[in-house]
Amino acid sequence: MKTTQTATGTASLTNSAVAAIIKATIIAGVLDASAGVVVYWIFKGLNPLQVLQYIASGIFGPSVINGSFIYVGAGLVLHFIIAFAFTYAYYLGFPLIKAFAKNTYVNGLVYGAFIWVFMNYLVLPFSSIPHSPKDIVSVLELVWHIALVGLPIALVVEKQLKD
Repeated sequence: MKTTQTATGTASLTNSAVAAIIKATIIAGVLDASAGVVVYWIFKGLNPLQVLQYIASGIFGPSVINGSFIYVGAGLVLHFIIAFAFTYAYYLGFPLIKAFAKNTYVNGLVYGAFIWVFMNYLVLPFSSIPHSPKDIVSVLELVWHIALVGLPIALVVEKQLKD
């Protein structure tokens, strides 16, 4: 099923669009979480549960990092809400994006970098997540957001919009 363009220039939502957004959210969310678990275990000594608690600490404060399992679930939910928000934003912004770059791979790589910059300089500074210095972990975060978050979102969403 094809999508249509609305008067505002954004693509209208169809069942196949919803499916593509959900699929892209799950793929990008799982890849992002997996990369985060590996990198934070190697470089920060955090286990997978603590990584999810770390995400929850953005809302609930740093004391939840070694807290109960409820914060593991909260971190997981927050993580996928963020992944969904960026996926949906890409879907809505695609008509503008395609005007600048026709290459899906370029779009995805640039969008992944945008996500990392947006989160690190506009979201995280205003959250309760403990501040961490820019170091090798930050570089790895940027790389995985480019390759494992932005690119899958672009590939899945653009494929749906072109079909």
